[in-house]
Amino acid sequence: MRIAVDAMGGDHAPKSTVLGALAAIKENPAITVVLVGDEQAIRNHLPQDIPANIEIVPAADVILPDDEPVRAVRRKKNSSLVVAVEMAREKKVDAMISAGNTGALMTAGLLYAGRMDGIERPALCAYIPNTKGRVTLTLDVGANMDAKPHQLVQYAGMGSLYAEKVLGFE
Repeated sequence: MRIAVDAMGGDHAPKSTVLGALAAIKENPAITVVLVGDEQAIRNHLPQDIPANIEIVPAADVILPDDEPVRAVRRKKNSSLVVAVEMAREKKVDAMISAGNTGALMTAGLLYAGRMDGIERPALCAYIPNTKGRVTLTLDVGANMDAKPHQLVQYAGMGSLYAEKVLGFE
């Protein structure tokens, strides 16, 4: 599995994202993490001998936390976030992760990746550990402040499909 990571998104990036990528490949050596962002800044936090399952894809721009999401996605087409979303859309990676500007992530997802048929709005999901030692998948965790009842039903359908296909739930 290949996972693109917006290496420039989130608090303390790129150090935190690079260290997270290194921890992920140590825990699961079968994955490849593709770090997207400022190549030199990323390399500054990697060991001299870069593991074979870490790749770097350069992206010159960064979408900042206070950037207006739609404007930033449209103007910063070579940002780490947009490049990573495009990689997922083009199936160069199997998944994409960003801890950056949430509004920009949702916007880039809509503009570049699109929506499933019958889905009006995207949703953010989160895994919440439960008392059974498993996880509870929760949608929507903050992207939409005014979801309508029928959209909540759509979120339930997306969550159910995700739980079945990705988490192996029956």
